[in-house]
Amino acid sequence: MTNVGETSVPPTTGPLSTHLAHATLVLEHLVDHGPSTRSELTTATGLGRGAIAGLTARLIDAGVIRPAGADPTGGGRATPLSLSAADRVLVTCMIGPDEATATFAGLSGEELGRFTVPVPVQADGAPATPAAAFDSLGAALSRALARAERSEHPVADVTVLVDGMVAGSPAVVITDARFGVEPVDVLGELHTRVPALAEVEPTLLLPVTLEPAAVAAAAAERGDLSGISDLLYLAGDTGVAAASVAGGRPLPGAHGLATTFAHLPVVEDGMRCECGQRGCLATVAAPALVLERAGLADFAATHGRAAALEELVARIEAAEDRARWSWLDAARWVGRALQLVVSTMDPAVVVVGGYWARLVDDIDAAYRANRPTLGGGALAAIPTIQPARAGTDAAILGARRQARERLLADPLLLAG
Repeated sequence: MTNVGETSVPPTTGPLSTHLAHATLVLEHLVDHGPSTRSELTTATGLGRGAIAGLTARLIDAGVIRPAGADPTGGGRATPLSLSAADRVLVTCMIGPDEATATFAGLSGEELGRFTVPVPVQADGAPATPAAAFDSLGAALSRALARAERSEHPVADVTVLVDGMVAGSPAVVITDARFGVEPVDVLGELHTRVPALAEVEPTLLLPVTLEPAAVAAAAAERGDLSGISDLLYLAGDTGVAAASVAGGRPLPGAHGLATTFAHLPVVEDGMRCECGQRGCLATVAAPALVLERAGLADFAATHGRAAALEELVARIEAAEDRARWSWLDAARWVGRALQLVVSTMDPAVVVVGGYWARLVDDIDAAYRANRPTLGGGALAAIPTIQPARAGTDAAILGARRQARERLLADPLLLAG
């Protein structure tokens, strides 16, 4: 399996190694636009006709692309060329606040199927047990894999998104708001529930990827921020989560624990957290806690977490005292945590997702309440803190983007 921030394949070697950047341009165009002639590839990539002719010949010889027309050699300039793996799909699954979701999409990112399964709450309204959550996730993933098989779309990549951090080899999930802080073998749990996963693994172009949802969401947001290579992403819908991107790449840390935002001990001598520390951010800003203090715990049990967070935001915007007090207390500690993390990693942008995105001004105010006055106040003005743009599907969209990048990093993976 692939851990976040890693690649499971070595750099391309052989005749394509010195032309990898050019090959990527060609393959990206074929992925996004389908069969194209050499003339169209020349125009789209900006490469010369000679370069395109030589490169496409090597890609045909390697089995990465093939003629889409009647000419079996693909030698004619007017013959469209297509990606050999064009029919492959990317499968992505995750557990949201109230339901498990699994999708499959083409290499271009076009979604071809989506399956959702409710995650049941317990009789007292508490979140589902880990076993019940895995049952829902397994059911959604099984349906996606079955539909891909029925539609004759071979699977190229399977990515499983989790709320917690991914660490170790083989990879496990820790500090997950739904599964608990202790290590959990998420892929092992899915293998016991989804026999089709073991069946499809030998045919995958890459090993199954286990990734924090926040890291994937950060990838989606970064795609909308031209020229930004260093950012911090944070959200608080299922739990308190964050991800760092440094130099354009996810920052997992030496042990997979970078940006463990929920367990920053920000409250001196605060409440004991389930992780064993005192005063973790999760003990003062977790969504379940904010909803409870706002008087919305019963609403969440009846209508679901997502609806409860919508109601919370509506009450805050209406200046309802209890909701506003509950949120501002949480925002104060989120700002305190940001003061620590921003000074450490110095991101260009802080992107705020989930329900926090609609309340970003409160987080910004809490963060800037205690900033340096050096340089005429210049440090106090950075970084920019802005709401996320990718929406509720940010993690799924980002996971697809990353899967595509992993595949295009070694064109020979796409050989037919």
